Amino acid sequence: MEKITAQEFWQWFQDHSEHLMDIDNIDPFEADELMKEFEKTLALYSEGMSFEMSDLTEKGREIVFSAEGDEDYFDDVIALVENTPVLDFWEINAFKQPKGPNVKIKFENYVYASKNLWFLPLENEEFEETIGLMVGVPDFKENDEDQEIAVYTLIETMIGEYDCTTLLEYFEICQLPEDPEAEGFTNLTNLPEYIDWHLNNIQGKD
Repeated sequence: MEKITAQEFWQWFQDHSEHLMDIDNIDPFEADELMKEFEKTLALYSEGMSFEMSDLTEKGREIVFSAEGDEDYFDDVIALVENTPVLDFWEINAFKQPKGPNVKIKFENYVYASKNLWFLPLENEEFEETIGLMVGVPDFKENDEDQEIAVYTLIETMIGEYDCTTLLEYFEICQLPEDPEAEGFTNLTNLPEYIDWHLNNIQGKD
């Protein structure tokens, strides 16, 4: 299929924006077909992108365009959002936004709240501009990919897709120590503050 430009994508969006805004009230079959067309049109612009559309509020709807953590498609996300036309009642954002220190997620059989996990920063002189994290969980299972994804998803939800992808160079999980603070761990709710400190430290070296 021939690729389309950001401008062509937004032309399609503007042609369908009223139905997308009112999608909860149109025929369910038509709504499903419209969302499929949205996905298909976005894929014609960039095959590595996805989107999330919010529920309708008094301010309208929000759409978040994501590269699903794949840095190869970050430029596509940025270019698309930078070319957003004037859209009444639509808020358009690039990348999954940070939700802050107190979050809770569910992935497969795992449910994690940030307040129940702890992290230990890992330093590497070869990667001074990025960070490494050891995250202690109370129910650690060795080589459990679902558990690793669940914890990574929690971190991404806290600090946002962009910072999680560009800053997190190394990540692993371990059994939470009985006294994590005595072992040098910090409660995971402090991660956004640690990220801010790290970014300021990098800027200070420029």
